[in-house]
Amino acid sequence: MKTGLIAAGLVLCLALSVISVSCMKDSSNPTNSVPAPAPAPASANTVQMAGLAFSPVTITVAVGTTVTWKNNDGIAHTSTSDTGVWDTGNLPAGSSTSTKFSTAGTFPFHCTYHGSMGMRGTVVVQ
Repeated sequence: MKTGLIAAGLVLCLALSVISVSCMKDSSNPTNSVPAPAPAPASANTVQMAGLAFSPVTITVAVGTTVTWKNNDGIAHTSTSDTGVWDTGNLPAGSSTSTKFSTAGTFPFHCTYHGSMGMRGTVVVQ
């Protein structure tokens, strides 16, 4: 009889251990919640400004496409054509504006404030 009780006790102990472990929080996810979804990718026709850089550095679009310039940096930027085709003017942190490209060509651009620091890009319109 004692052997049966000991075996039953061991089985109960093992079952409680399994339940306890499965209820513990995952150490790689301390809140044990579902991970947040990845942020949605930026629109295919959006150029982000962040970290004193344009992203993408080169964007290729079709004639008639509107490109959005979005400043995700903590400081103001511009998107200014090297040849005077467009100039967004000052874009404060968190703001955006758009430019429509009606002519095919390759259009290098820069940030008026940070172009000398390498903040440059290209729009290719096909």
